[in-house]
Amino acid sequence: ISQSPLPTNARAHGHYMIGQICKQLTRQEDKIKCPIILRANPKILRAKNYLEFSSAVLELGMHKGIEGQKFLKGLVKAKSSPAIAECANFCYDAVVNGFKGAMNELKDDPMTANYDAGVVSDGPATCERALADAHIVDPAISALNNRIMLLSAIASYAIDKLIAN
Repeated sequence: ISQSPLPTNARAHGHYMIGQICKQLTRQEDKIKCPIILRANPKILRAKNYLEFSSAVLELGMHKGIEGQKFLKGLVKAKSSPAIAECANFCYDAVVNGFKGAMNELKDDPMTANYDAGVVSDGPATCERALADAHIVDPAISALNNRIMLLSAIASYAIDKLIAN
């Protein structure tokens, strides 16, 4: 007879849920970054079910979106670029509002929360197009956009699991 180090209900364990969500990602780079980002968040690690997990991921996404928007607004002051201004204002307003909306809908309307979490990635994608059109190459902005798109995908997959259970 042996005992498992995981709780009896392994589904109710943050580490288990991280593995379940991260393996669904398609890009290898995202599969590597996913557990690193999620394991750094104590709320995600303490999640006992997919509702708590999804909520913690959405909250993380919202905070990263707010931080990203502040970073972009700082760049606008330094570089005075219309494309970066579009990213900072239009695109990242959509990111923050999308994560907030999904958080508010999660408990009562997980299908709408799932949709909102998924379309959050439109903001960073639009930002990337604006930068490309302006011939701006900024690895820091691209890294930010990729992180937000990853968090959008993670949140969507987590809410999928919530809906399925």
